[in-house]
Amino acid sequence: MKVKIVTDSHASLPSDLVKKEKIGVIESKVYFGDDALKELSEIDRNEFMKSLSGMKEFPKTTIASPQDALDILEQGTKEDFDEIFYIGVSPTVSNQYNSTKVAAKQLGKDVKITLYECGLSTASQGALVHNAIKLLNKGKTVPEVISELDVMKTQTLTVGVSPSFEGLFKTGKIQKKASLNIMSKVMSLKPLFHIVLDSPPQSIGAGMGFGGALKKVFERFDEFISSDIEYDLLFTDANNQKYYSKIEGELRKKVKIHEVLKWELSPCVFNSTGVKSFQITLFPHVD
Repeated sequence: MKVKIVTDSHASLPSDLVKKEKIGVIESKVYFGDDALKELSEIDRNEFMKSLSGMKEFPKTTIASPQDALDILEQGTKEDFDEIFYIGVSPTVSNQYNSTKVAAKQLGKDVKITLYECGLSTASQGALVHNAIKLLNKGKTVPEVISELDVMKTQTLTVGVSPSFEGLFKTGKIQKKASLNIMSKVMSLKPLFHIVLDSPPQSIGAGMGFGGALKKVFERFDEFISSDIEYDLLFTDANNQKYYSKIEGELRKKVKIHEVLKWELSPCVFNSTGVKSFQITLFPHVD
């Protein structure tokens, strides 16, 4: 059976993979005044990055509407797929899943649609999609893929680093206080977060400079990794690959890494985490 994978734009899948595998991508939107533009097809990523540096407040973002999701799902029927497999975050993380669920009901019985709450977001979600593609290409059925993803999502970890608190202040993620603002600048604090199952990204403190941040990154991975698992390593970033070699080298001392992937963070993600932010993801390798 021909299965079309559909997922969300904040999974940050590279465009060449999307094109090759005919993946449907439901795009979140960024508000510019009264206009809401789709983050991938209607926004120039590099120009958007440049514009953020001069903004006092970062733009608001929103999920795709049921109609937007329906447009993507309907492509599967036009492309002669037998089944559509949507890999989305759980409703406890984002309303995008429910919006897509509404769209799926409108299609009725025109095509079989399976909706899967993967429980992870951003790069972790993208990693699961990457493995789902491999499993489907090996001849696995959608139920078989879901069974394997249910295990893999507990073995997948994304840790993110922001360049400063400024982006978090400008998006309202953290209330800007004079004391925190001064301290973060003087100490060059780099906020850190990790992706937790069925939950929005969770803060795990901050490091003094990128050196201090990376120390905390490795400490978090030390708590998570298993010597029995062969991993793939995924880097996703907003124009900051400076530390990739060091991170890869340190992680290879701790675990088996088969493949290293480098993707770009989507605009809605780095709108929250800041330009120069990056994420490191370890997830199980699929042959």
